[in-house]
Amino acid sequence: MILQQQLAIIPVLILLATTTLISVSRLWRYTVLALVAQYLAVAWLVAMVWPIGLAVVKLVVGWMSSAILGAAQTDRREDGENGRIFVKGFLFRLFAIGVVWLVVFSVAPSVSGWFAAPLQVLWGSSLLIGAGILQMGISGEPFRVFVGLLTALAGFEVLYAAVESSVLVAGLLAMANLGLALAGSYLMVVNTLEEL
Repeated sequence: MILQQQLAIIPVLILLATTTLISVSRLWRYTVLALVAQYLAVAWLVAMVWPIGLAVVKLVVGWMSSAILGAAQTDRREDGENGRIFVKGFLFRLFAIGVVWLVVFSVAPSVSGWFAAPLQVLWGSSLLIGAGILQMGISGEPFRVFVGLLTALAGFEVLYAAVESSVLVAGLLAMANLGLALAGSYLMVVNTLEEL
């Protein structure tokens, strides 16, 4: 049990890296790869409180959602590569995600009394929810907004998994993930067609 608790810090560290990359990267390929790694950490955290089969469902649905969003980006040029504006935006986003980290790691221990969940699960879910809200708030681009929505929803899923174990809710949340990814890819394709 002690080894499992020590290994549970690994998905939190993965989430620290992926949420940072999603927040500061302007290259959509890196963002999609970070989203894929993020869902691996989400499945790991969910596997701490749910059976492995349901955690694998979260992993597969997350990877499918990432693939759907990535497929809608195939003909887009990379943005954010032009000098000073990119550096200033990078520093702001790095500072903002640092504030999210600070809030998460300072508030999670006091919230642990409300939920019967390991502290690592609370860290991971709070980090995902905070980073998702941050991503939605600082970007107006459909791809980034939907990545933020999926990230916040993944945080909610991790927190909900610690509270309730229901196959029906797991299926409903899987449908919500795929629906968000499909809606996001549709909006990105429509925006691309309108530009032509």
